[in-house]
Amino acid sequence: MIKLTASLALLICLVVGCAPRESAVEAGIRSQTLHIGNNAEPPDLDPHTNNSLVVSFILSALNEGLVGLANDGSTIKPGLAERWEISPDGLRYTFHLRPNAKWSNGEAVTAHDYVAGIRRFLNPLVTCEAVNIAFPITGARDFAESRSSDFASVGVTAPDARTVEIRLDFRAPYFLSALADTHLVPLYQPMLDEFDGHQKRGGKWTLPGNLISNGPFTLEAWEPNVAMIVVKNPHYWQADQIALSAVHFHPIEDGGGEERAFRAGQLHVTFSVPTSKLKIYLADEPAALRSGPILRSDFIAFNTTKAPFDNPLVRRAFSLAIDRDRLVSSVLQGQGSSAYTFTPAFSGGYDLPPLARYDPATAQQLMAEAGYPGGEGFPPVEFTLSSRDQAKLTWGQALQQMWKETLGVELNLAPTEFKVWLDILRNQSHLLTTSNWNLSVDDPTDMLALGLSTNPNNDAYWKNPRFDAAFDAINQAATKKARRDAIIACERLIHEEAPWAPIFFTTRNQLVHPSVQGWQGNPLQIIDWTALSLRAPASD
Repeated sequence: MIKLTASLALLICLVVGCAPRESAVEAGIRSQTLHIGNNAEPPDLDPHTNNSLVVSFILSALNEGLVGLANDGSTIKPGLAERWEISPDGLRYTFHLRPNAKWSNGEAVTAHDYVAGIRRFLNPLVTCEAVNIAFPITGARDFAESRSSDFASVGVTAPDARTVEIRLDFRAPYFLSALADTHLVPLYQPMLDEFDGHQKRGGKWTLPGNLISNGPFTLEAWEPNVAMIVVKNPHYWQADQIALSAVHFHPIEDGGGEERAFRAGQLHVTFSVPTSKLKIYLADEPAALRSGPILRSDFIAFNTTKAPFDNPLVRRAFSLAIDRDRLVSSVLQGQGSSAYTFTPAFSGGYDLPPLARYDPATAQQLMAEAGYPGGEGFPPVEFTLSSRDQAKLTWGQALQQMWKETLGVELNLAPTEFKVWLDILRNQSHLLTTSNWNLSVDDPTDMLALGLSTNPNNDAYWKNPRFDAAFDAINQAATKKARRDAIIACERLIHEEAPWAPIFFTTRNQLVHPSVQGWQGNPLQIIDWTALSLRAPASD
């Protein structure tokens, strides 16, 4: 009887099909649901206070500014504005909003919503880290840094419900593309009214069921450490051009685990590729591997307000003890190129001279001058890593060893979760940490602005009036040569005092399933959601 039952079960299995369960990738192709590895759990979905790439990808699906960028990362596309004019002197922009622009609840998006969004973004009580992107706007910096409390002095106005006018203090060649950034977006004002979100960071209005947005997707669900789910917004003005029905963002911080999820059919696109797997994919599945340089710099940030790194001699010694070429060739192995400037070398088309270098003899001399010959007397220091990812741990260990070999210092590695690391930066409690910056626009000023004394993203807490003046000279430069000279002056000051030690410029490696159509890498890491769709790959 037992044998008969087992035989019947086997027969039923063969008849109805006991094939392996459909994978997330296969189900996604059928339902047009894209599964993306997103590296880390977002702290919240407040577009104005975000300073993380992993949140920017999600925000680009939920929100839309006046303009957008195509998949090449440089072509300007109409967004909330259907057309615009720029004055001959490049100081006045007039945008005309499309009449069918709507919020996800069906209400009209107005120019007044956009102006209110910019006001919140610049509000010093909200403390938005990326406000420097708006500094070309007349009065924006004074308002954001509390030198003015009158928003009427800021050059963003709405003459009527369909027109936004923006006035600039100086010509900014990158400004139009800056308006595509995920920070410069409108927010639905009744939502902020209900959840008291006008003058504080984040809040319940960013949660599913509460968030009202104007982008191609709306927030459906958020299961922490599992997935954030967005679904197609039927009220989006270009909804007929959005092929995807949903996108699932998976916060997989471990690169090895993410790669295994890709192989198991759980992800269509990964955030990265482990170094140990690059050669394997190049040899066996080259079509799945997408690689290219991006506008991102990875560096060490020293807390210049705390000993021993309040001493520029110590900071310079640590920078000079880094053998960048050895790190890139033996540790990164295809994940980046050596950084000899703070700003990515190819940003904005500028040819910047190399300033950082490997000079162990000078590094040892500087440590001796600082009172730590051969590392003697150097205090215990915790080296904070910005994630628990194995790749970050590996190159953190390489730096730890270089500093020990050259300077004779012992550092304790402290890997942290991404959200915890952000809190550490805001509390200024680290001594030195791995850090990085993804440029929002293809221009060196986007990164050099980190050095401004008043910039909330200045994670070295470095204040140098000479640097502030040099940065202002970039914006006031009348020629490209004068602008380049001012950029180099900023770079030299960073090199001289070493609040940061540049390490490498990142090469983005991703795995993309053959079913994903329209995916295109670009230096600014822009995702053009109108270009994406899923199609079952052709069978062999």
